Amino acid sequence: MTQVLHFYSWIVISLLILITGAIGYFYQKKFNIKTNYYLFIIAAVLTLGEFLHFVAIDYVWIEYIQIAGILLASLLTLKLYKAMTGAM
Repeated sequence: MTQVLHFYSWIVISLLILITGAIGYFYQKKFNIKTNYYLFIIAAVLTLGEFLHFVAIDYVWIEYIQIAGILLASLLTLKLYKAMTGAM
């Protein structure tokens, strides 16, 4: 049961990353400012490394992949925030 909840939470996190990417896509189309919205897809896929738990033996590397996805999403969100608000 806990594995299902853990898996579900990573799916929700990936969906939130994709929604943030959709906001970046909208902002780029509306205001013609480059936001690199397509990189949010890579971050969401890396975050969904949870799928690898069913076939992998070494879980440590899967956790590293998920951390890389979260860090990439965080950096992209910060870049999008700066682009949208004009923050330095």
